[in-house]
Amino acid sequence: MSSGWKEYLIMKKRTIVVCEYISTGINFVDDIRARGYEPVLVEGNYIGTEEETAPFREARATINARLGDSVKIISENPDYEEIRRQVKELDPVLIIAGSEFGVPLATRLSEDLGLPGNPVSALRSMTEKDAMHEALKKSGLRYIRGMVVRNEAEAESCYRSLGTEDVVVKRVRGAGTQGVFLCHGLEETKKAVRDSLKLGVKKGEEDVPILIQERIMGEEYIVNTVSCNGEHFVDSVWKYDKIRMPNGTSAYNYAMTVPRLEVGHSALMRYACQVASAIGVKYGPIHGEYMIDDKGPVLIEVNCRPMGAGLRRKYVEEIFGHHETDVALDSYLDPDKIIAEMNKPYRIKKFAAIKLFILSENTAVLSSPIMQIAKRLKSYYTADFERIGRSAVLSETHNLETMGGTVYLIHEDEHLVREECALLHLLETKYPRILYQGGEPEPSYAEIKPDLNKVIHIGNCHGATCIFSDTTEDFSGATVLNGENINNAYDGFEQGILDFSKPESFYDLESMIQKIFRFTDKIRQGGRILVPESTYIHLPYAMEGMEILLKAAGLKIEMPMGEMKSLLIASK
Repeated sequence: MSSGWKEYLIMKKRTIVVCEYISTGINFVDDIRARGYEPVLVEGNYIGTEEETAPFREARATINARLGDSVKIISENPDYEEIRRQVKELDPVLIIAGSEFGVPLATRLSEDLGLPGNPVSALRSMTEKDAMHEALKKSGLRYIRGMVVRNEAEAESCYRSLGTEDVVVKRVRGAGTQGVFLCHGLEETKKAVRDSLKLGVKKGEEDVPILIQERIMGEEYIVNTVSCNGEHFVDSVWKYDKIRMPNGTSAYNYAMTVPRLEVGHSALMRYACQVASAIGVKYGPIHGEYMIDDKGPVLIEVNCRPMGAGLRRKYVEEIFGHHETDVALDSYLDPDKIIAEMNKPYRIKKFAAIKLFILSENTAVLSSPIMQIAKRLKSYYTADFERIGRSAVLSETHNLETMGGTVYLIHEDEHLVREECALLHLLETKYPRILYQGGEPEPSYAEIKPDLNKVIHIGNCHGATCIFSDTTEDFSGATVLNGENINNAYDGFEQGILDFSKPESFYDLESMIQKIFRFTDKIRQGGRILVPESTYIHLPYAMEGMEILLKAAGLKIEMPMGEMKSLLIASK
């Protein structure tokens, strides 16, 4: 689309401006157009060091390249008056934030241009973590005790005044889990404050406010709400899990939908709506993180934008029957619809989990078997492994932006989703080398030719049998398959033997695993797969590595048979 035609369209159609649009915020583009408006995107100003903001800039550059000239984009500019001038010329219907980096800009522009939005006077409580809790305290709601400090001496004084061993150290403003430390004891607390102060200096800040809070232990939830002229509604509820990393930072493990409201959940939802009022929100979405302990729900923090994690609208619709960016537009454009929709009973259509991959150390990546393994799961929907390929080494996870990747799961069977999410977590913690192949191939054993006649005899193989091999070319009584002919092979074998004994076959582990999964597809339901030791010995974790692949392919591991106890057997 030419630049002139794009400007003509904008003149002919009313516009809706989205301030910062990475992650889930990009869904606004299609939602706006579906309503007959023209979207205009404004790049936000990122907060943090160059290293911290790099992932956001890379994500935005990718989106910009994908959009090309199809959407007008106003470039990042620290000069607010210039941004205001450009936006005012568009005569927009409304201005909305697509990510937390766009909240201050969207709020100021909306108020300055006389559009519906949130008051600038509420900006601190909407964006600064200490102010959120001050607002709760002022409203008589439960809050987390804490104090803003600016040096180690103040940190020690704060720690002692809180009277608890476990505290959280975080920046007053920050995205995701950036700059969040879970500390036990005074020394860890002081170190976290020192590290935060150093980052402030790195950013050129002279005054670095750091929030220290008592750490609340309990179950963690996400409550996404949407507000329409000061009336608040719950859009969706998730339960999530975080893990304390050895470096003291906090890493997301997973988020799962809350399938039904249990005891205590209605109090959480009621509290979330009270939080929205307390911080002064009138319009739009709030992504809130909460903890429930024996005293009930309490706010961790809010972000006045749609839930992140790059949620695709169709994925969310399959879960809840609607998606958040569309509902957010309703809060401005169609109050009657949002009131009717949000007052319906809480029900989900399918159960979902978002599994985020944690890297316990810097990880070299030659190939990515995780991509093939994830796709074989019955509840697999899609995945995001954008970091892989950008660098030969993935850095250790220390915040949301340094995760190893994300897999999105969904299915009608709640138990299945939970089981497959647990499997992925088991692999990342106990079997990481089968998820990410390092810079060098695994130490390999010499080629060992199995006695296939013995395998067939011990396995009691009768009927249609195939041998998937990197060495055998012909075998009496069985069909021999290789990498070239397996795609078009018969897909109803009663049993198959996996015979890959050459070490070099496993040098590209991702490709090898892809071949193994193609092989399992050729076995009929009720059939069996036999894997001799000469094959699985070349895999990371040997027999257990092969069992992982067979389990991911939906097979059941069987008891060993006869005198060949090393023979691995699985059934379909």
